Amino acid sequence: MLSMKEAAMSLFKTAPVDMFTTLRPRPLAGRELSEIKAVQASIARFGLLSPIIVTRNHGKLTIVDGRKRLAAIRRLDFMGLLPRSLVNIPFIELSELKDSADQTPALMSNRDLYNTVIGMFRQNQDVDAIAADLYLCHKSVRQVLTLSRLSPRLRKAFFNRTIDFSRAKSYAAIAGHVAQEEAFMALGPFATEQNIMDHIHNPEPHFDVPMRMAA
Repeated sequence: MLSMKEAAMSLFKTAPVDMFTTLRPRPLAGRELSEIKAVQASIARFGLLSPIIVTRNHGKLTIVDGRKRLAAIRRLDFMGLLPRSLVNIPFIELSELKDSADQTPALMSNRDLYNTVIGMFRQNQDVDAIAADLYLCHKSVRQVLTLSRLSPRLRKAFFNRTIDFSRAKSYAAIAGHVAQEEAFMALGPFATEQNIMDHIHNPEPHFDVPMRMAA
């Protein structure tokens, strides 16, 4: 049986840049060009953080989500600066993504994403700077920063993908590492965000431990 991580990674396919197309290609200029240059700088430094979403159309891969990322990759390729890891670009077909219960899997591991964001924050970079460098939305950066409140064992569970991002930030909302781990032991790794929020507001005593956390 596939693990959660293996199931997510099984969605990925790769293809060379010339296999991708957009529905309405147009020249780049002005604000859009500036935004693509920012994406380009982020990809050159950190790589691609999430796969491009496509549909198949007459043998080509038509972009559904990721047009700016593709433009940035094409510019890097033309300049001879494309990271070797992107000679073949990771993508997911929309039909397969809709069949998956998980959110779009990230190319950067949970551990790498957390360590990158926290490291930049500790170097006195603010949320705006981190979001711009990583080409992430401000909300995502803030949510990653909240994971610093997780207990070490729960953070390890997040790194190992035992719990996903939404569950990790919900557990991080519980005050105190002991309380977080007690909630996890009571609810388990498949509790919904609502289950965890309900537990915060109405904690109940539990006498049976349904599972053991990884040490």
